[in-house]
Amino acid sequence: MYIKTLKLMNFRNYSGLRLSLSPGLNVFVGDNAQGKTNILEAVFVSTYARSHRTTKDDQLIMNGANESYIGLTAQTNEGEVTVEVKRQRSLPSRFSVDSKPVKRLGDLMGSINACLFSPESLSIVKGSPEDRRRFLDMALSQLHPQYFYRLVQYNTALKQRNALLKSDVRDPAQLLMWDALLASHGAQLMAAREAFVRDLAQRASRLHLSITQGKEVLRVSYAPSVEPSDDMERSLLDALSRCVEDDLRRGFTTRGPHRDDIALWLNDSDVRFFGSQGQQRTAALALKLSEVPLVRETRGDTPVLLLDDVFSELDDARRDELVKAMSQCQCLLTCTSVEGLKCMGLPRTKVFACRGGAVEEMTI
Repeated sequence: MYIKTLKLMNFRNYSGLRLSLSPGLNVFVGDNAQGKTNILEAVFVSTYARSHRTTKDDQLIMNGANESYIGLTAQTNEGEVTVEVKRQRSLPSRFSVDSKPVKRLGDLMGSINACLFSPESLSIVKGSPEDRRRFLDMALSQLHPQYFYRLVQYNTALKQRNALLKSDVRDPAQLLMWDALLASHGAQLMAAREAFVRDLAQRASRLHLSITQGKEVLRVSYAPSVEPSDDMERSLLDALSRCVEDDLRRGFTTRGPHRDDIALWLNDSDVRFFGSQGQQRTAALALKLSEVPLVRETRGDTPVLLLDDVFSELDDARRDELVKAMSQCQCLLTCTSVEGLKCMGLPRTKVFACRGGAVEEMTI
């Protein structure tokens, strides 16, 4: 898969922009706050129906404008696909695929496949369990759109159960319907997460060994809040039943996929708490780059790799692994200098200069 054209109107600092992209490497060069990351963000929004930088969609609209537009056309193994995103202030974003309105966000998932590595990706390692669950949910929603629907159903049931726990009604029997829904949907979420983490762990461990030249072993494992079993639905039901008094006292549900985590060990230490900045960055890089072949094998198409201002933070070994990944797919890369681009030796490279909401192709 590769993006052929990208069109923006009143998106962030771009009043109007149309880009024709290379199927290889596309480099966006410029000083900070000139709009480089905004281009990657537009692709991310078209892929995941949300920004990786903000939860406030109105921030995506240019100051002084009332609406914004993203139009993205990509070539896939199955043909050409066009995704459009239209946003008006204080209203939900509207998505369409090949001019057909997307009625459910799950129908958007998988239309465009993309993997992002940015400074924010470090939160997968050093952030909260919520950050790691978000990583799982976004990756799995792209790989398996039905996972997204199951996640929405689970979160809806969880919201209802928590509302009941906080209400004046304190009869545990009234929770049984929500318990059954949480167990049914939750068991399928957990099965998908366990399989995904197991596959990702093998890839990330091999890649991490390569980056560190065999000096450090990365171990990744699924850390659910309820012990997995052959009958996960029954295990979830039992866990919810055992914790009901505690849940009533606390006013929220204390067991289930919404409390899951990922364990990350480097040799014998938990890298989340005891790893150095460099070790945490290497672990995050190994996890994110392992997504690329996983998406390719699962979806049957190579994802677009989005790299936001990461080269300056990497040593030679990590940079070499990144260049290997870049050579296998379309890549959109942001940086503040063209220095070092020629030594990458990647064919089909386009370089764009970004300044104040204008983008111009340049030669190096």
